[in-house]
Amino acid sequence: MEPGEGTWAPLVLRPAPPPERPPRLLSRRQKYLLASFLLLLALALTILRIANYPEQAANSPPPQTVPFPSQAARVTYVGPVAGGPEAFALELAVHNTGPGPLDVLEVRQGYRGVTVLVAGWLPRTVPPGGTVSLRVDLRVTDCSGAPADATFPFLDVTLRNTRAIETVSQIPGDAYARDLSAALHSACDITDNRTPTTSATGPDKPVR
Repeated sequence: MEPGEGTWAPLVLRPAPPPERPPRLLSRRQKYLLASFLLLLALALTILRIANYPEQAANSPPPQTVPFPSQAARVTYVGPVAGGPEAFALELAVHNTGPGPLDVLEVRQGYRGVTVLVAGWLPRTVPPGGTVSLRVDLRVTDCSGAPADATFPFLDVTLRNTRAIETVSQIPGDAYARDLSAALHSACDITDNRTPTTSATGPDKPVR
């Protein structure tokens, strides 16, 4: 059947349907609930950590403090070593009993006519629990400024760690006094140019 004349149906154009929106993962209400849950969880963990802090602090070891250099160092006299004809060479051992490194900055002595020279280089670092050997040359430059006998020959050793810098004055032992006296007698054979024997002042000088 064909439509008769004058019976054409009007053409109606319909707009295309709008594109579908992508689905939202979380609604606004779900986002609010999730943020509230995370905030409450963080608050609960913070309160729990604060509550357990006194117990953890009581069970933890006490912090280790660094002692003063004079408390962590021990200087000993090892013995004489081969030296030049005009110098008395000796070996010192510096022991570090502290928890941190210790630096040896300087070695001196109190006789005006005797100079001190440390072989190698300074400062020298002594590791924790370790020992460093120092070769020290004592040279007589003026017999009138050297004692007849080194009765109390102090050595001044300047030390440094992370806490302080100190100069430790001590006698490294009777063997050191005997060996140094023999070296002074050998270097200054004319006793008229000697100064009197050093008087006793005690086993150790205070730490500076």
